[in-house]
Amino acid sequence: MSPLRHLAAAAALAAAVHAAPVAGDILTPEAAAGEWRPLIAALASKGALQADFTESRFFPFRREAMVLRGVLRISPERGLSLQYTFPESEILVADAEGLLLRDDRGRSRSISASSREGGAIASLLPIMRFDLPALFPAFVVRARRGAEGWQFEFTPRESGDAGSLGTITVCGSGADVRHLEFRRSASQRVEIDVGETRAGAAFTPAELARFFR
Repeated sequence: MSPLRHLAAAAALAAAVHAAPVAGDILTPEAAAGEWRPLIAALASKGALQADFTESRFFPFRREAMVLRGVLRISPERGLSLQYTFPESEILVADAEGLLLRDDRGRSRSISASSREGGAIASLLPIMRFDLPALFPAFVVRARRGAEGWQFEFTPRESGDAGSLGTITVCGSGADVRHLEFRRSASQRVEIDVGETRAGAAFTPAELARFFR
């Protein structure tokens, strides 16, 4: 996929429309201190993370999903990095500055956080960190438990930068995130399956320079 198309696909995450909310508890600063507090604290305290992932992009004009694979890295200070290794080698960074795409030749393209798309991506970062104090002003947070684990749903309160993201669903088991979904419609969505997660990852200076900015 060309850099421009890859940036467009990433920006499409910021254009997802609202999906129907899941049944469950609506969390508030007060309710988050209740039965959900231990799980939220465990998710928020993981620090730097690294995991393999598989990303499936569903489009109405394709019979089969477009499948990409790579390595996901999260740095509390640097943001989110997706190192795509299949079908092409590229690195996608989402941080407070916006969105950056870097190809295997070191060339980069970016979307500034001052733009609507970049601002939407920046508003996604507190979700990856489970930073609820930062999330409550911008998102309605719903949570529920099921036989296979837990699920959080983040629905923007207004139609600003966060609003252009649409509703985001994060699923997991224990204290690990296993699945994320950005849904535009039943036939157009992005799903990310997360493999075994290494919490407390210690990124070297070389890794920080290569996979973040």
